[in-house]
Amino acid sequence: MADVSFSSVGSGIDFGVIREAILTQRTRPVTLLQNKASEYTTRIDSLKQLNTALATLTSSAEGLTSRDLGTGRSVSTGDSNVITASATSAANLGSFDISISRLATNLTQASRSFTSTSAAILANGATTATFELRKGGASTGESFTIDSNNNTLEGLRDAINAKNAGVTASIVDVNGDGTGNQLVLSSKDTGATGRVELVETTSTGTLTDLNVRSLNPPDNNFTNLNASLTLNGLSISRSTNSFSDAITGVTFNLKKTGSTTIGVTQSTEIENKLRAFINAYNGIQEVVASQYKKDSKDRPTGILAGDSTLRNVQRELRDALSAESADNGGAFTSLTEVGITRDKDGKLSIDSTVFNDKLKTNPEDVKALLFGKTEDDKGIFQKFHTISNGLSDSVTGSVQTAIKGYESSLKTLNSNISNRLESLNNLRASLSKQFSVADALIGQLNGQGSALTSVIKSLQNDSNN
Repeated sequence: MADVSFSSVGSGIDFGVIREAILTQRTRPVTLLQNKASEYTTRIDSLKQLNTALATLTSSAEGLTSRDLGTGRSVSTGDSNVITASATSAANLGSFDISISRLATNLTQASRSFTSTSAAILANGATTATFELRKGGASTGESFTIDSNNNTLEGLRDAINAKNAGVTASIVDVNGDGTGNQLVLSSKDTGATGRVELVETTSTGTLTDLNVRSLNPPDNNFTNLNASLTLNGLSISRSTNSFSDAITGVTFNLKKTGSTTIGVTQSTEIENKLRAFINAYNGIQEVVASQYKKDSKDRPTGILAGDSTLRNVQRELRDALSAESADNGGAFTSLTEVGITRDKDGKLSIDSTVFNDKLKTNPEDVKALLFGKTEDDKGIFQKFHTISNGLSDSVTGSVQTAIKGYESSLKTLNSNISNRLESLNNLRASLSKQFSVADALIGQLNGQGSALTSVIKSLQNDSNN
């Protein structure tokens, strides 16, 4: 409600000061509640920051619990313009010298020239002829017929394309004046096995008259359609430029002729995931450290410095990393054995040289340490994931439980504060009304007293006369 002022002219009393003094005294409990609510809000925000860091840690720990981890392969090539490659876990580690002398290509053929695209193609007075489109030198293929309905160069082109037999037919005017129309056949697949040839199965002599010849390869040696290369000195021929049947687990993609080297190495996936975990773990240590920063009086400034939830997180994470993993099925029992150490501030670091040496010489033991050798074994990160998830889980996590507890308390506090503020507003209105009436009444009494004093003085003056 609007504030009420008092004139104080009649009463001579400043009721506004009295009212504010009463309200200030009644407001103190509300101020204490508001300070408590502000503290809870700060605690909630800090716990949410901690919980977010824990969720990141949980996710990174989960990434180190898969038994498929570390089975991948990385492939490097000296010249990716010559060749690229990929590898699966089945590939053996090693390097290969590659020399590509020829790429796989498509068979291209062309007929003799016709003076018109509508020129008849049936030869020797024939009225019909049957053809097949045979792929890869097969003895049979897709069949079609040329007769009076399609006895033109265009008709032959359309009949071939209608069969969708792995070859595309087109008409090219080589002279540019409409007199040099040739039928061009382009096989869709590469190599000798991908070539498609036009074969006449009747004896009209039409195919001979078409004079279909090979443009690529020009010598009709169809093996020259295949890719040709050497792999560590061994000659290899393939009908395509992409193949995976030369070395187990390795797929090659030929790009151009030339020589280079390909290397198949252990994937860096494990180290990358470990680094992600270490970054997440160190992120939590930074959150914890921020809570214990000292002020000028050497007191921690963080709202969670004395919170049991934060202490529990510290203890759980510290114990998880310090505990040995003796039941993982491998020779290593602690992360320090594979180059992962912790400094005086609790932060982790990894020595890549040590880790990769252990991974190279004892890969199964490293993987056993991380996620157990078998389903019945428990590696460090299976245990760690369970612990970190127990801290941050949105339903059962201890940090999330603390957040919900403070949120519930904050809701109750805010409700209590609202009720008390409403009561104070009502008290202000009531005091304003009462003091306004009192101010007026006292003013009236003061006025009556002044009038009575005047009368008495008047009577005294009359008596003296």
